[in-house]
Amino acid sequence: MDIFQTMLDISPGTRLPVPADYQASPLAATWFTIWAGGFAVLVLPWILKKLFKDKDGIPLLMWIGGLICSLLEPMLDHLGHLWWPLNLPGPAYVGYSLNVPLLIPPCYVFFIAMTGYWAYYRMKSGLTVSGVFTVWFLISMTDVIMEMPGTSTRAYEYYGATPFKILGFPLCWAWLNGTSMFLVGFLLWLVAPYLKGWNKALILLVPVVAMGAAYGMTAWPYFLALNWPMPVYATWLWSTASLALCLLVVRFAAAVIANRSPASIPSQQRTPLEALRGSAAIRAGG
Repeated sequence: MDIFQTMLDISPGTRLPVPADYQASPLAATWFTIWAGGFAVLVLPWILKKLFKDKDGIPLLMWIGGLICSLLEPMLDHLGHLWWPLNLPGPAYVGYSLNVPLLIPPCYVFFIAMTGYWAYYRMKSGLTVSGVFTVWFLISMTDVIMEMPGTSTRAYEYYGATPFKILGFPLCWAWLNGTSMFLVGFLLWLVAPYLKGWNKALILLVPVVAMGAAYGMTAWPYFLALNWPMPVYATWLWSTASLALCLLVVRFAAAVIANRSPASIPSQQRTPLEALRGSAAIRAGG
């Protein structure tokens, strides 16, 4: 009966300012800053190798594009009911009256832009529909692995009675962020073959455009659940609707990716080199 009554209670849908005394423990603040932001530094040697040895500037453009994409963070914090402690290193900048900590720009570099690049690499290799969903699931799990250590140690907090919350982390962010990272890779996969010369600089905008588009398509039910007064059970329904939209968007992308996969192109439509590669793969498999 208590659970039933709780579900009928009204969720206020109220955005609250960061409490003036909200601070993380010094250990959690330092450790999570390194955990969330350090991978962007660790990946730099590989990016420089790709640039100078392999003559591939796409990873570097995506790395910088991740910094640009991080400007979306205060909007998402505002709508997603997130508090950053006042003693985290930073701020990197201030938006929506929120101090965005120093860890956020490098966090976006690795977990949004470079994870998106990994999805792009997998798409170039060819994926079936089930393979696309596997990539999306793995990407979504990287968000859980990155965020849950922070929420469980109160390095930051999603405030309020948020649906699907485990150890302080609302699982809705896993599928929302996972879809946004996936669409970063999908957009890069779509446009990279057509960007030559100086036009390649447009790749700098791929992360912010794809992430913004992903949230516009999939996150609005979740943001309604958090910011509109409604019964608690309705917040769960709206949050579940965001998952359904994520699955729909990924399924649409999967249809495009699988249709353009090398295995789906008839041999008579392939170049001689592509045909040879296909034959060699068949012989190797036999």
